[in-house]
Amino acid sequence: MKFRAGRIAVRSGLALAAGLLALLAACGEAGDTADADAVRDPEVTGDPLPAFAPTAPDSALGLPAPEARGTDFNGRDVAIVNDGRMKVVLFLAHWCPHCQTEVPAVQAWIDGGGKPDNVDLYGVATAIDEEASNYPPDAWLEREGWTSPVLVDTNDTVLRAFGLTGFPTWVFINADGAVALRIGGAIGAEQLTALFRGLR
Repeated sequence: MKFRAGRIAVRSGLALAAGLLALLAACGEAGDTADADAVRDPEVTGDPLPAFAPTAPDSALGLPAPEARGTDFNGRDVAIVNDGRMKVVLFLAHWCPHCQTEVPAVQAWIDGGGKPDNVDLYGVATAIDEEASNYPPDAWLEREGWTSPVLVDTNDTVLRAFGLTGFPTWVFINADGAVALRIGGAIGAEQLTALFRGLR
């Protein structure tokens, strides 16, 4: 009798576990961080910027920044366009060790109230490579708690339009849509605050 009761308990436990696993799987499908089918190739309008060379005077300063429209990793629309607001765009590659250091530092700066409310910050996930380390980029950014909108640059179109090749690279855009600064490499919190406040 005890044996039968034990078998019933085991069977009930297995059924409960199976049901729980099915429920978790369904929740996992509904709550996935990325929907590859919903991600669209970005569209860029406007003239491309000259190639960025960190060691030379930047000929892009004062030029209109290209406008980019696309999606985030969940297929939601993301538009980096001239809408009268100041913008800062951070170009990131998931396999870049400097980007892996920069993302949590920037997020900590945001969480600490460093980002001014009148400036929009965007990430551009670019140079995506399934064979490279730290793939996929959406899982990486989610692990780091990244809160700013991310435009997925599926074919590096946005990267090329902004004249960039290295990572991380920052592009600061004034309220009139003109490029105020392009700067490569990691930026400390103090410098980042000063650069954000320098926008107009």
